[in-house]
Amino acid sequence: MLHMVTYLSYTTKASMYQNLSSIRDDLLPSCFPEVLKQAVSKARQYINPSLFHNFFTLSVDIFYSNIKKRKLLHGYHIFAIDGSKIEVPNSPSNFDFFGEMFTYPHKDRKFSSGLASIVYDVLDDYIAHASLQKYLGSERATAREHMKALEALNIYEKSVIIFDHGYYSNDMFRYCVSNGYLCLMRLRDQIRMVRSCHGDSTAVLPGNPKIGTKDISIRILEVILSAGSREYLGTNIFDKFLTIDMFRELYFLRWPVESKYMELKEKFLLEEYSGKTKTAVFQEFYINLLMSNLNFLIKDKVDDDIDEHMTPTGKNRYQANSAYIIGRLKKAIPKILCNILPQNTWIR
Repeated sequence: MLHMVTYLSYTTKASMYQNLSSIRDDLLPSCFPEVLKQAVSKARQYINPSLFHNFFTLSVDIFYSNIKKRKLLHGYHIFAIDGSKIEVPNSPSNFDFFGEMFTYPHKDRKFSSGLASIVYDVLDDYIAHASLQKYLGSERATAREHMKALEALNIYEKSVIIFDHGYYSNDMFRYCVSNGYLCLMRLRDQIRMVRSCHGDSTAVLPGNPKIGTKDISIRILEVILSAGSREYLGTNIFDKFLTIDMFRELYFLRWPVESKYMELKEKFLLEEYSGKTKTAVFQEFYINLLMSNLNFLIKDKVDDDIDEHMTPTGKNRYQANSAYIIGRLKKAIPKILCNILPQNTWIR
């Protein structure tokens, strides 16, 4: 298992022959055996992807248990929940789990995709929880899992969770209210209660006595965009300190979650896999999330060091190179696992 965890943590999107050759060059001969690529392909199928999910979850637990001061905006922590289509290899196990799709009119050309979903700590640049499911899975059900994860981490209080318009429903909003989650949701223009709301308004979602639900209030904000068009936001935050302009600022803070997916796909090559099976897909999905969070921790520390040593007259703000850090991570983690590189020197 240690050999396979080492290999999968190290592996790039190069050919398996290149990866095997490189890892033997970088590690001591005793750290990785001389094996054929077929043996590696077979062995990885016996490593349950939940192992890497647990690695990722453990890293999140450690981060929030040790962070000294979390960032705030207007007195709140900010989370964004969003999903993204993830291409997966065409293979029988992926077709069985993720489902088969086709493009009209070529119904014989089948392909498969998954739906990734994350809850992203916008201000602290950290993925707090994630899942990968069938492409036609329920985004709202997954969002509820994310919120429960925030509660389990004890980081949901004084936190605003931002959703795009695809997540709103009366039931979803009612779920947030009844479970104590502060939310901000973009509303579709077609929703009836939106049509009669202007500026900063309050509407009522009627309850149903037959099933034991009560009327609940929803604050609806009409936001005028720079082009003159209107958007509507719904929230269960009635603090008048937060104005329409502040909510507008809060909502547009969800954009970094889109950038995070772009980073995962372009820098970590999330949609390029070294294996074709469902097992390989889930292994690499959680490995990449773990690497993304580690990349942030290192980059954040280095950026702070750069800022500290910048001269006051400097015109430009320099930042650490993420691509360089990712490359170093791939080489350093296997050495740490094999106990051949001291942890306090590995990123230099």
